[in-house]
Amino acid sequence: MTFNIDDVMEVLQLVKECKDTELYIDTGEMKLSITKGKVSGGGRGFMGPGAGAQAEAVTSHAVSAAPAAAEPAAKAQAAAAAPLAAVGAAAESEQGLVPITANVTSVFYRRPSPEEPPFVEVGDAVQEDTVVCLLEVMKCFRQVMAETRGRIARICVESSSLVEEGTVMFLIRPE
Repeated sequence: MTFNIDDVMEVLQLVKECKDTELYIDTGEMKLSITKGKVSGGGRGFMGPGAGAQAEAVTSHAVSAAPAAAEPAAKAQAAAAAPLAAVGAAAESEQGLVPITANVTSVFYRRPSPEEPPFVEVGDAVQEDTVVCLLEVMKCFRQVMAETRGRIARICVESSSLVEEGTVMFLIRPE
């Protein structure tokens, strides 16, 4: 894996958006360790080569600190999301639907928490400022707004799936 200064700057920008975070990346060529705010782990959360499959994956655009055992699962999730995104993109061009795309490689969540209902369902009316989902990058959650007035025509990604930058997550029928 190559890791250049642009990747480091992107990771630092993501860390800047988080209140409390701890990150360790070891590519073999370079090691990067960042701690910000109050983190109770004291280094226990660091993922080294022997971290095992139960460790949580820390993902950023072009940067992955996930242990090798977790990589096939992440690739399978990305492969599953790709056909849905392609179908969504085709529908958008044919039917005049407006896509909502992921602006960063992240994990997609439809609900604010596991016990709460999804932000939106197919057929729901949305305004420009309606929150439609959350994207998680390195334990930082970003709200995604509809940015278009209309109705949810299709949900193209399953909750808890890995989405890459540019993946179509929703299609909106503008009103």
